[in-house]
Amino acid sequence: MNRQPFRHEHRRRGHGRGIPLAAILLLLGVFPCTLPAEPENGRQNGSHVIKIPYSLNWGDSEEKIREMIHAVKARETGYSEKSPGRVVIEAEGVEVGNPLLRKSRFHFKEGSLVEVELQYSDPAWDAERETDFFDRTRRRIDERYGAGSLIVNQVKERPPGEKMPEETTYTLIIYRWGQPAVALELNNYCVEGNAQSYRMVSLHYKTP
Repeated sequence: MNRQPFRHEHRRRGHGRGIPLAAILLLLGVFPCTLPAEPENGRQNGSHVIKIPYSLNWGDSEEKIREMIHAVKARETGYSEKSPGRVVIEAEGVEVGNPLLRKSRFHFKEGSLVEVELQYSDPAWDAERETDFFDRTRRRIDERYGAGSLIVNQVKERPPGEKMPEETTYTLIIYRWGQPAVALELNNYCVEGNAQSYRMVSLHYKTP
């Protein structure tokens, strides 16, 4: 199966109870296509300061995350332990700002929040539409935080060890923006086969 090397510049084909209303409204700042303006004192070295979504802070507890989910009338849809001391809470129904947000995932290490992941997808996406969403999101983040660094750019035909049909291609592209308090990564993930495909664009706010 011969494919041309992948290029990251694509051709055109794709706190509940006790939380003040103002804090909830800050939700509007976490979605890539509706990034609002910030005051000048929200800048760092000429760029805006990257803020953790939902007005959260690193080290927040699982209880606080559940209170936040309830406050914005979302719903917890999953809880899993990925490895000893590391768990993930999943939530759906937080569509403020961008209806393509399908899932929010909160990663904890020893009970403390260390990552917030926002997953975007659309059943109507083909390669062109997914690429367009990814590229537009990347450009908006570049405008706000400065140019990001491409840290992963790979295409694999049928990832090793995966139970997938032979004619399957796995694509992963990751850009990263780093600041002292937060690191932000933008992922483009796609699995394509003859019969079906899976496409997702995600934002990962991490402890640096």
